[in-house]
Amino acid sequence: MLNTTHTIRRVITTDVARVDDLLNSAVQRLIPEALALGLGIKVTRIGPGDYTVETSRDIACGYTAYEHLQDGA
Repeated sequence: MLNTTHTIRRVITTDVARVDDLLNSAVQRLIPEALALGLGIKVTRIGPGDYTVETSRDIACGYTAYEHLQDGA
């Protein structure tokens, strides 16, 4: 599938209590598109309170993977 649409949603919050809800909501919104395209979903923590949620060819369809980018410090 070379010409698949790649959708990215950004989640940014300073409210730690809402992080899980916001990420779950973003994943739920991407599930129909990911399934239709045969893609998985990847959640990446960019930094404190900063995440991307995206469809990904690197993740098997029907799965969600989580990763954390290492700080350069």
